[in-house]
Amino acid sequence: MGKLLIIYKYVFLIYSIDIAELRRHIHVTFNVAGYKKSCKFWLEPEIEIDHNKKGNFTAIELKEIEKIIQENKELILQQLDLFYSGKPVKAIRK
Repeated sequence: MGKLLIIYKYVFLIYSIDIAELRRHIHVTFNVAGYKKSCKFWLEPEIEIDHNKKGNFTAIELKEIEKIIQENKELILQQLDLFYSGKPVKAIRK
């Protein structure tokens, strides 16, 4: 697992097994009081939630996450490029 970005209460990450997937995407988690929420967003061809992996996020939280991804898409893709090329990735806090 590679943590790519930490913004507000959300951690944006990727898993090693995801390298085999054809479409780039990002997983987003949020931990509160020992309870973990997790979802998956496709980054291409456009940003959209993976409807099979919405987790227990509310519609408001999913909109907030989508907005964060839109605002930081270039940075997320740069971090993914490092991860996919086998280079070390250090999580960026914003």
